[in-house]
Order: sequence, then structure tokens, then C-alpha cells
Amino acid sequence: MFVGEFSCFGLLAVKKLYYHSKEKEGLAIPMSPGTKQAEQVKQLTNINPLWVAIPASCDFCGSTLMFVALTMTPASVYQMMRGIIVVITALMSICFLGRKQYRHHWTAIFLIIFGVFAVGYVSVKAGGSEDDTSGSEILGIALLLLSQCFSGVQFITEEKILGNYYLDPFQVVGTEGMWGICYWMLCLPVMQLIKCGGPDAHGLGTLCNYGYLENSAYAFT
Repeated sequence: MFVGEFSCFGLLAVKKLYYHSKEKEGLAIPMSPGTKQAEQVKQLTNINPLWVAIPASCDFCGSTLMFVALTMTPASVYQMMRGIIVVITALMSICFLGRKQYRHHWTAIFLIIFGVFAVGYVSVKAGGSEDDTSGSEILGIALLLLSQCFSGVQFITEEKILGNYYLDPFQVVGTEGMWGICYWMLCLPVMQLIKCGGPDAHGLGTLCNYGYLENSAYAFT
């Protein structure tokens, strides 16, 4: 995913080359239609890449936990329970951005909470009679809810940090992908050294690949 985001830098380079060629032909075409308006309202058009590292870290944690949760819960339950992100983001927007939620917003939030609770409850109850299966699904749901918290923080921090900027989408997505790749380059070697799993493994231990938390060498092979 982060490699795909990082590839947006290539598209940004192609875009710049195209517009520079138009400028040489005497056609003054702005890189983005909103650039002129952004300058008029004094929005910033350049950002320190370190700021983007903050939401990228949330994306890194949230995406990882979501994929782990997907291995422990049915795909249908996984998709339905991801709707809790609306509730988390709405509550965080009140606390950190000072947003006001109206009656129809609160009605929707309570309906989503009820729906997510119903799906999670039925999934755990109907998950099987074996304790291991039920426990694994509960852990998967817990990880999924935690991942949505990280995603909510990502959305709020992006709005808080980038609210005063007008940036090219290719630049923002590419920078986030760059930071995501850096995080994985640090974490994967460490995961390669953590031994776990085995015939008696339970919970997260069942996710270990050939005795290690993440066997990257085997995956690339």
C-alpha cells in the first residue's frame, strides 16, 4: 500500500514535466486550478515533510492492525464493523477541532453504534462452540476497533495540520507513502528476529510465519 502511495511521486514528476512543456509553448497553465485562489486567501503551498510523518504513523498502525484483525474475523463482519470509524471521527472532531454535531448527526451516530454492537455480538455468539475460535474472534474485533481509533486520529491530524495548506494531492499521498515505507523498513527487521508460534500457539501467536512474527525473508523469496 505504501509503495503504491509512494509511486504518486512519479505521477507528480510527469505532471510537472507536462506543465513545464506547456509553459515553454507560451501557455500559462497552473499546476492546479486552486493554486491562484489559495494564494489569494494566503494558504500555504509548501509543507515540511515531517508534519506528514504524524498522520503516516497513524496510517501505519491502523492499517497493520486492520489486516491482522481481518485474519481473525469473517470478511462480512470486518466490513460492517469498520463503520465505527464514523463515530470515532465525529467524537474526535468535537474534542480536538471544535466541530458541532447536530441532531441528525447524533441520530446517525447512535444508529451506527447500535449496528456495530449488533454485528459484533452476533458474530461472537455464532462464532462456534470452541473457546479458541470465539476468543480469537473477540481479539480480532478488539484489534479492529483499535485500528479504527488510529484511523480516526489520522483523519483529525490531517485536517488539523493540513487545514491551512493547499497542496498537490500527489505530493501529500507520495510523502505519506515515503514515511510508511520508512516505518516498515525499521519494523520488518525487528519482526524477523521475534520468535513465536508453534503447535500450541493461541491468539496472535497463530499469525506467526514459520516461527517468526514476520518472516520477510521467506516472503520475498
